[in-house]
Amino acid sequence: MKRTQELFEKIEGYLAKKLSQEELSAFEKEMAADPELKREVEKHRELHNVMSDKGTLEFKEKLQKISEEIKKEQSKSNVYYSYWKIAASIIIILGVGTLLWSSLIKTNDLSDIYATYYNPYPTEDITRGDSANKLNNILKNYSEGKYDLVITELSESSSVSASEQLRLYLGNSYLNTGKEQKALLEFQSVPKSSKYYEDASWYNALTYLKMGKKKKSLEALNVIVQFNGIYKEKALQLIEKLKD
Repeated sequence: MKRTQELFEKIEGYLAKKLSQEELSAFEKEMAADPELKREVEKHRELHNVMSDKGTLEFKEKLQKISEEIKKEQSKSNVYYSYWKIAASIIIILGVGTLLWSSLIKTNDLSDIYATYYNPYPTEDITRGDSANKLNNILKNYSEGKYDLVITELSESSSVSASEQLRLYLGNSYLNTGKEQKALLEFQSVPKSSKYYEDASWYNALTYLKMGKKKKSLEALNVIVQFNGIYKEKALQLIEKLKD
């Protein structure tokens, strides 16, 4: 995938929710068909999260203050004092900058692992009767990556509260639109007695991974291993990846 200014602006427009409905639908279809593009979007999203972090903002403010102080010192006659001030500033910048860079690298590593293991919950016909057409149309939108539309439609449907399977579709739609906390609520609402419990547990672990909460993700994966079901092998592989 070639990184261009046009692609950058499109991703930023998507994250800022500035795309038209037509542009949004086309971009979500493109992401659904291109895992590399999806990874690039996740990296942009995580970078936004890091740059909005309080520690990062304090770092940026510190750099600005240092720059102002250096300019003031340069106007004084004590040249040696200015040199020491600049040297100290560089040490601060390098020290804090290294921590920030390490944080970004770790975040991007987790994003790559998430993108490798994540696939949307597969669709299937789930209804019979009068409501079949409406709900199957929602699943059609889901399979085409129109997640915002799915969220709107399922949020207005009374069927979600009575269907653990629909909760998986709604949770995945939240997960693909940057609403991880809402996704967690859907996945964690599926009871252990449900046949969809293990599916929900898997996406619960992946949601924590996407959020950069490695410890929480590992805890959720260990629960899956103990459950000893169809996701056990995947969970063991992911645990090893996260321990590297």
